[in-house]
Amino acid sequence: MTEMTLGDAARLTGGLLVGDGDRIVRGVCSPEDAREDMLCVIWDKKALDSIPKNIPVLSSTGAVTGRDGIELENPRSSLIFLMPHFDRRIGDPPGVHPSAAVHPSASLGEDCVIGPCCVVSSGAVVGSRAVLQANVFVGKNVIIGEGTRVEAGAALQDFVEIGGNVIIHSGAAIGCDGFGFAPGEDGAWRRIPQTGTVIIGDDAEIGPNCTVDRATFGATRIGRGTKLGACIHIAHNCDIGPDSMLVGFSAIGGSVRTGRGLLAAGMTGIADHVSVGDRVTIAGRTGVTKDVPDGLTISGFPAQEHSAEKRFQAYLRKVRDYGERLKKLERILDGK
Repeated sequence: MTEMTLGDAARLTGGLLVGDGDRIVRGVCSPEDAREDMLCVIWDKKALDSIPKNIPVLSSTGAVTGRDGIELENPRSSLIFLMPHFDRRIGDPPGVHPSAAVHPSASLGEDCVIGPCCVVSSGAVVGSRAVLQANVFVGKNVIIGEGTRVEAGAALQDFVEIGGNVIIHSGAAIGCDGFGFAPGEDGAWRRIPQTGTVIIGDDAEIGPNCTVDRATFGATRIGRGTKLGACIHIAHNCDIGPDSMLVGFSAIGGSVRTGRGLLAAGMTGIADHVSVGDRVTIAGRTGVTKDVPDGLTISGFPAQEHSAEKRFQAYLRKVRDYGERLKKLERILDGK
């Protein structure tokens, strides 16, 4: 198990050391699992009262007194630096597993990992230090950037481009055909070939069981640094801006354009061809049916500014009372 001194942890996080800097910690834990050899992370100062004094803690400024620990203005930010140090998941050594099928024309960078039963098709390029876990399918002419990790069971279909330091979680399907059909004269649906691609920017993360459809023509794009949660569908020809975050079970319709820094909560839906501006926040279970300008927070179905939606919901909850009052007035008017 990885370990470090409390002093080293303070230097790593930029926090203020309180107490014994030579004390050894072997991981990070929550208050429910507090142990003497672990650094207990406390978001709420009130929880400190329930933590024994012999357990080191990481908490907000001014909260650590009479014990060993680290103080930070934003304790949650410390996890960015601490958790990689204590990550116990050990990757496979570089190389190609004997059960993998790598086409002779594929290009593998230095120190990449091709796991058991992977398929790397003709013309594919796998960057240095990239990791393909077991049962990953890489289609023809796919490009995978340096340091990207593709987890078990993901599929990257022909011609898609994945940037560097991307994480694609298990079960994701990148570059599956967009849902393109047109009715024929006989009323039967005719398939429209989806000849475009998918381009995912550097430092993005695609959650488990997400689908990102290839474009009909051109490219479906996921911006640099954008994070997708689990079970999200991005339809064909979407352009999701950089540094955005979409939470699980969201569905984005075809040809949607979003700006930088979109924050879309769980079960969000955006209709086809809608444009969403920069720094927009979409509340959970919101249905967006028309364009949204920069900087708004929206909610409801159909979506509107959050303040207006809250007023609407407040009125809606009074409808029953209004109905009863109306019945009383009707009885009075009828002389009953």
